[in-house]
Amino acid sequence: MLVSEVKKIGKVGKKLIGNEDADTIIEKIIEKPMQKACKDFKNKNIETAMSSANKNNIMKNKEKIVTKIDVIEKMRKNKFQTFLQAGKGYAWIMVNYNTLSDENREIFFNLEKELGEEVIWFVKSNYVEFLNSLRRPFKIKEKVETFDDKYAEEFKKKQLLLTYNNKYPRRAIFIRMPLDENTTVEAVEDYYSVITNKLKEQ
Repeated sequence: MLVSEVKKIGKVGKKLIGNEDADTIIEKIIEKPMQKACKDFKNKNIETAMSSANKNNIMKNKEKIVTKIDVIEKMRKNKFQTFLQAGKGYAWIMVNYNTLSDENREIFFNLEKELGEEVIWFVKSNYVEFLNSLRRPFKIKEKVETFDDKYAEEFKKKQLLLTYNNKYPRRAIFIRMPLDENTTVEAVEDYYSVITNKLKEQ
């Protein structure tokens, strides 16, 4: 089966860790290409929050494919962008960085070096930045957000600021896979298996 044949599901994510019905939920609300990856992450007690791998992720015009450089350029111009940027030309899955063990955080930083910056995105919700943009003109004291985990500074150096619903993790890792009209569901499964196999149960 081709990813170009997969319809968008668009269901809101549910908590999978510790849920006895997790596999059933995954098969019901997660698009087919990402089901195996979600189960593999769940089996390692790694929390995923969102994912996408459907025909809408395949860009018919290559110029519409969004790269990390595209996101950074708009960030420099103070343009707010949504998490949907991650899926323009790519399948993706969102891992909750905040609940990762230090061992798995380190593995993800190494994976970025190994697989490239287009594959591994370190993403922070721009909620605080958005609030501050509203406060600034009125000279209201700006909010300051701090993180003190072992890799907080490294994450900050690499982070992309994207807009998404505040019920999702403040910091996340987006794992992306380039798609085209010929990409199969099996290819997506194999791609993510290589990554999940490198991570440790936590």
